Amino acid sequence: MAQRSTKSAFSPWEVVALELFKTPEQTQASQWRRSWRTATTWIVGKEASERQAKQESELRKLPEVALSHWVPPIDWAPASHAFGKVTEDNTDAPLVLFISPPHGGHGAVVSRWAQQQGVNCIPPPTLKELTEGCLEWVEHCSHQRQWAIPTLERHFLRHTQGLQGVRELLERALSGRLGQGVIGCDSWTYAYLQHAVGLEGVPVVTLQALEGEQLAYYFAQLADSSVYPTVYSSRTGQSILADASNDTADSERSYKELQRLAAHCRGHLGIAWHYWRERLREPADNGDKGRPRQRSQEKSQGKSQGKSQGKSQGKSQGKSKELWLLDALAEAELALDTGDVPTLLLHALLIHGGLEDQALQYVLPFSNHEALNARLALARQGILNCHQGRWQVDPLSYSGVRQLLESRRYLVDPL
Repeated sequence: MAQRSTKSAFSPWEVVALELFKTPEQTQASQWRRSWRTATTWIVGKEASERQAKQESELRKLPEVALSHWVPPIDWAPASHAFGKVTEDNTDAPLVLFISPPHGGHGAVVSRWAQQQGVNCIPPPTLKELTEGCLEWVEHCSHQRQWAIPTLERHFLRHTQGLQGVRELLERALSGRLGQGVIGCDSWTYAYLQHAVGLEGVPVVTLQALEGEQLAYYFAQLADSSVYPTVYSSRTGQSILADASNDTADSERSYKELQRLAAHCRGHLGIAWHYWRERLREPADNGDKGRPRQRSQEKSQGKSQGKSQGKSQGKSQGKSKELWLLDALAEAELALDTGDVPTLLLHALLIHGGLEDQALQYVLPFSNHEALNARLALARQGILNCHQGRWQVDPLSYSGVRQLLESRRYLVDPL
């Protein structure tokens, strides 16, 4: 991987045309490892956990107060600023789409852009309006020079009547009858609508995928503190947040753990952030007991490096907080023999950006009873979670679910 030497080179906010999106190095290898790990779990048993440099029992979860300090929510303002430059370059286009995968921030990016530009956001229709094919929400886009829809996935259903509104919207917009529209859209919704309705000729942009080095820089800068977090891998015992300004062999080795995470998440910051937050731990005691032997060597060799980190990043003043990252790729795994009902449910949830229980009967080819049973089972396994009343694929299970759907030749997103 090419070395970077400037702060801007580590920016996670590069907005590119969809056709220029490129997954991180080792992405395919990461998918193969995940499949192999799932297929051989019954053989290896607990062997993998026994090789860990730090056992989960030696660590404890951080309280919410600490997590909000060390891992605050992603600020999508820089992405919105970068997206604004793209819209300035496409003033002649009747529509501009910004897409991102689940948890990728497209709604926040477009909402913030609209607020900055004084552009009206079109509220989503209700479930009843969607199932009745109501077009009133489309009329809200009329007679406006500019309008925005932050989350297009909330404006349609994979249902005869549920597609009427988005069809009408696109037809009017592409014919130039609705002024200029800026739309945020889930990447799975985009893939489905491109297939079912057609979006040819519409400029589509997204955030470029991140490599492990960029994730290391982002996470190192994330905590709002004068105490610099030293984060170790529970798998290897090595520090995984080296100084991103030093092009050293030690720094390169430290990026390998986060390169694995970047590849696993296909370079998506939103997904990687959830892994970082959910897997971050602190020692169960405050002493040095239980640290791997190699740490003592790291400690002696890393004093001068720690000082340079403090200078370059402006956080460390001789203080350091020890944190650990559990095996970043551990997640709720789907069984290889997952049946058709849960698989179809997962696909429906992804292309709609999540659904409430009442909507399942309109988008699935089986009874509501079967749908609810499948949803309950997936929720118990940790594959699904509920956010703002809508069931969605859990961030830590997203990579596995996407791979399952792709292996079974379902329509998948382009990211």
